[in-house]
Amino acid sequence: MEDFLELDPTIIKHKNLLLSIKKLLLNNYPFESGGLIDENLNILYYPSLQNNCHSYYPPPQFFVSVVKKKILFSFHSHLHILDPSEEDIFFLKNYDIPIIIYSLNYDCFLSVNIKNEGSRSTWNIKKINLSKNSG
Repeated sequence: MEDFLELDPTIIKHKNLLLSIKKLLLNNYPFESGGLIDENLNILYYPSLQNNCHSYYPPPQFFVSVVKKKILFSFHSHLHILDPSEEDIFFLKNYDIPIIIYSLNYDCFLSVNIKNEGSRSTWNIKKINLSKNSG
């Protein structure tokens, strides 16, 4: 599977999708939450099984979707850090699905590359400009 950012390195045409993800994740502040984006760019939101500020515990439906649907990437929030956790790296390596992490307190996204978890990109969504031709 290709890394989501390799499909669209500018991320610009997905700004509205990312804004929707950000809103969902902020609605659960200060607790972590997450979900998946399918091949049709649908947001599949899965609140954590436990309200926790430092871990995301996806419900079983999250993993059913991983198996049954074509997933472009997963997303979840971190309260502070912009580094993937050990669980994030485990998920990345075992499911071969790119991860985007949103830091609730830093208001930034982090993308972790599937091929090299040391290759990370961060961006602040406020600094992304949309042209009239992008979605």
